[in-house]
Amino acid sequence: MGVQVDFDTPQWAEALRDEVAKLDVQIVTLANTPLNEANRSAVEELAKHVAGPQGDGKERIGVAMLDRSLTAEQAVALNQQPVKNERMFLVAHKSADDVAAAAAGAIAGQRPHMSMLLKPISVSMPDTFSESDIDKFMAGQINWITRPVLIPGGALYLGEGLTADSSGKKAFIDTVRTLDDVNFRIKASLIQGIGNLRVSRVGLRSVQTLVESVLSPLVLQEVIEDFNVVIPLLTLFDRDESMLTPAERQQIKEARSSRVVPMSVVVVYAGAIHRLTIGLVFTG
Repeated sequence: MGVQVDFDTPQWAEALRDEVAKLDVQIVTLANTPLNEANRSAVEELAKHVAGPQGDGKERIGVAMLDRSLTAEQAVALNQQPVKNERMFLVAHKSADDVAAAAAGAIAGQRPHMSMLLKPISVSMPDTFSESDIDKFMAGQINWITRPVLIPGGALYLGEGLTADSSGKKAFIDTVRTLDDVNFRIKASLIQGIGNLRVSRVGLRSVQTLVESVLSPLVLQEVIEDFNVVIPLLTLFDRDESMLTPAERQQIKEARSSRVVPMSVVVVYAGAIHRLTIGLVFTG
């Protein structure tokens, strides 16, 4: 799915805000626009777009290629905020092709929880990077294209699956995509309860069951390692009413009046704990 811009003077900010924001897409890239000093502002607009709130089910990642003429040091120097964020995937290369589009296709061709390490990418690139360059890309959280000698056929592969995370730690695009996918699945399942569930023990227990029905299969499939659904108000409903303090009774009363109940879902993925915060709004 493409959005046309003026070839000579593309207005990237307007296109992203007015056109791309309306689309049901998860991966966004700028065609034939390598990250260099001249195009820095365009790629920054892409980074701001994917980092900003797009609404439920529209969480996004951006894919950008580095200018092939850059040295490894110059490429790393360009990975600065706002480009440097966990929703950006940067690729260094030595190809005349639109590597950003090829990398976006490679990512889209994998299930969210699959690592992008050594996933094939369809571009033409006769030369590859030195070990010294790869070390610099790795430290700068930039991905690269490689041709491993241990894989027969001479095909090209992504050397890593890093995001351009600004926290200074190694972060991977499959983590971002998996959490987005889990978040979407949970919210989609909760649609079943709209207008049917109430702020009560039975209603909140039903919400918990709906969420567990989404996450339990993911544990069995080894997509995630573990999870825990926490609805603080449900712990109050589970207790004997005579044992509740005045403050706890007031908390239940306010939740029933506002029909808003906080819920958090703790997901263990790739050995790390991730917390999703969801506000339940009851109607009817």
